Amino acid sequence: MSEFVRLDPRDNVVTAISPLTVGTEIEGATAIAQVPRGHKVATTAIADGAPVIKYAQIIGYANGDIAAGAHVH
Repeated sequence: MSEFVRLDPRDNVVTAISPLTVGTEIEGATAIAQVPRGHKVATTAIADGAPVIKYAQIIGYANGDIAAGAHVH
């Protein structure tokens, strides 16, 4: 069973369905921080000002560069 959910291939974040520990592999990225259940983690680097996409929807814009594997909040 997967530890995260992604509904659309265009998503650049996924939602943790169980707590993720540092080092967890997430579709080509590696978690670089603890990610609590229900929180988001970046699957690719997201540049400052770029859209954050979850479930094929823009849910916000990055306020600073976000590294792949980072906890997104």
